[in-house]
Amino acid sequence: MKAVRDCPAAKWFPSRHRFALARLLAFMRSHFPVTPRTDVDHILTSMHPDQSALEQYAIAIWFYVTLTCYIATVLPMRWIVTAPLIAALAVQIVTGSISAMGSVRANHLRRNSMALFGLMIIASAWFVMEPGLVRYVAYFFLAVVVLNAIAWLAMIALRNSVRELEQRCGT
Repeated sequence: MKAVRDCPAAKWFPSRHRFALARLLAFMRSHFPVTPRTDVDHILTSMHPDQSALEQYAIAIWFYVTLTCYIATVLPMRWIVTAPLIAALAVQIVTGSISAMGSVRANHLRRNSMALFGLMIIASAWFVMEPGLVRYVAYFFLAVVVLNAIAWLAMIALRNSVRELEQRCGT
């Protein structure tokens, strides 16, 4: 992990975000002037992809609510109240089994994310064909995944601009 000292613009560097859509939004935000804080002497900003709490919590909540909707759709009416608990348990079982299978190698975060999002894309493709409101939840999930893929392609095209932006503060 790198750190940048006394550069207020570093707060909006794309390298501080994990997902391409958040990186693209941060890159666009970085083009607006940032006023330095006057009540502190020095600012130290870490350059790590998991530093954006808003991004991490928003994606976790979105994923959990989507999975809860899917599980509530397949449960009988009397068990719908347990859908949030079953969704949380399902995520823990899937991530635990993936981590246990690959415990020899590192980078479980990437492997878990790929597996969970892959399973959710498959589930969303299946729930698109279901009648009812769950169809729109599935469409929304797939739309955000497609937007993230488009943002990833845009960030590939903008990689030199991002590098120049980050080199201004010496990262």
